[in-house]
Amino acid sequence: MSMISPAPMTISSARQPVDLMSLDLTVTGDLDATAVLDVRQASAKAAADGPILVLLDIAAVTSVGASGVVGLLEVLHLLRSRGGDLRLFGDSSALTETRLQDHLGHVARIYANRQEAVDGGAALMRPRGLTPRFSWRTLFGRRRRSLGWG
Repeated sequence: MSMISPAPMTISSARQPVDLMSLDLTVTGDLDATAVLDVRQASAKAAADGPILVLLDIAAVTSVGASGVVGLLEVLHLLRSRGGDLRLFGDSSALTETRLQDHLGHVARIYANRQEAVDGGAALMRPRGLTPRFSWRTLFGRRRRSLGWG
């Protein structure tokens, strides 16, 4: 059984634009289609007034389904098409075990705490959950060769 609940907004940030409202949600239990449906409904209702930043706490997620990940990507697309954003934060062992955090990192960053999610990772050296940094030197890997026979 999964449950979603609105979380109170306790942290303010100077980096957050004035016109971008925020909505705090917490997912507990399974991250599946029913939990994401609740997230989608709450996000769509809040995004009807204008661009919104949805902060989703995933620390209490116990299991992750493929339908939950696909649903989160749909919510992300919905919010970005309306000028908003979906930011996930919290350490979830379920995401780490299923290695879905690596795949989600290509599209949506997963932040360590709420403050980093509000700031958008501006203070991070390298956001969590993203692919390794690209380097031209590693694009075409070549062995080092020595002159001579060996």
